[in-house]
Amino acid sequence: MSGLSEREEQQLEQQHMMRVCNSFAQYAFFQQALRKSLRKRLDGLPDSSKRFLPEGLISSSAAAIGREKDSREAEARNQHFLDQILSHIPQPTSTDHAVYKQQANYAYESNDDISKVQSVLKSCVRDWTAEGAEERAQCYDPVIAGTQKWVEPGGKVLVPGSGLGRLALELASRGYAVQGNDFSIHMLMASDFILNACGTGEHDSFEISPYLGTTLNSNRVSDAARKFVVPDVDPKELLFGSTSGDQQGPDFSMAAGEFLDCYNKPEEKGLWSCVASCFFLDTAPDIVAYFTCMWNMLKPGGSLINLGPLLFHWSGPNMRPDETKIGQYSRLRDNRYLESVDFCWEDVREILIKVGFKIEDEQTGLDCTYTRDSESFMYTSYKCVYFVAVKPKANIEGEK
Repeated sequence: MSGLSEREEQQLEQQHMMRVCNSFAQYAFFQQALRKSLRKRLDGLPDSSKRFLPEGLISSSAAAIGREKDSREAEARNQHFLDQILSHIPQPTSTDHAVYKQQANYAYESNDDISKVQSVLKSCVRDWTAEGAEERAQCYDPVIAGTQKWVEPGGKVLVPGSGLGRLALELASRGYAVQGNDFSIHMLMASDFILNACGTGEHDSFEISPYLGTTLNSNRVSDAARKFVVPDVDPKELLFGSTSGDQQGPDFSMAAGEFLDCYNKPEEKGLWSCVASCFFLDTAPDIVAYFTCMWNMLKPGGSLINLGPLLFHWSGPNMRPDETKIGQYSRLRDNRYLESVDFCWEDVREILIKVGFKIEDEQTGLDCTYTRDSESFMYTSYKCVYFVAVKPKANIEGEK
């Protein structure tokens, strides 16, 4: 319990929503500041170093002006896409903020919020571009195949941590009644726009440059500004087929909120045929609580189908020799970093069994990337675990 009144909770939610919208509208301002920062660093080099720089890094040179033009065009592409997301809600866009920022009390959002906007753009490549097909095949195809094998046609499927919604939509297009769930307002705003307002036509698809601003492990100057088309398919056509989207289609929805807040409720008990999760379980500060919630949600015979690593997002500091409790001298503001437990797969597997699941399929060591930049000198590759855990149809004594 937060200890806050309903009105106070609503005010906090409104403030958070405003910060997210502001971060979308302020994206270009931060890109401009990044370029200014790079220029100051270059101009600050001693003359003995400057004389060796490529012409494209020399202030006011023709090559440098060309690079600046490419960056500005990429920035404009991204901001246009983000402004369309804001207009869809609707909320003030970057054009409005260009006026607002003339006011003395105008405030910029945090670097963390802007980083989340960058993550949205990169996730667009993963979920909604032709270039993301390989990564989707690695991560989504096993979950889709498992759902088709273990879940009855038309079954009710939850996709927690659904991000920009591609996996949820793919499952819905195969006839399942699907609900995607995500806590990130950044992701939910973008997914709502793509799923409901985008297509493959000239006026409802967009070019973005998601790697603009990347300064580390870059190969070519042109890599940061390269273009990707979003989306690669018409979401409505994928869901309804080639006929009009006005017809009654599959049961498909998105829900906003923390997983446990949304589904750890008596009214959710036994309603679901499947929980299909991808890169989600390790977002739990307490993975046991996730599993018991999923067990309660699933009807007898229902399946938990998962693929992902065990990165454990809330993994926090260990005790120091001079501490008597975890995080005694830590400046971490969120207690989940101090309470989270990191489990190995062997222990996770046993927890699943003790909760009551029967593991019907299990594979480890599946190579998967996450929002990989194919041109970068660095990317992270996970050795993921895939499993299908079924809630037995027979009544289990002591069911949670």
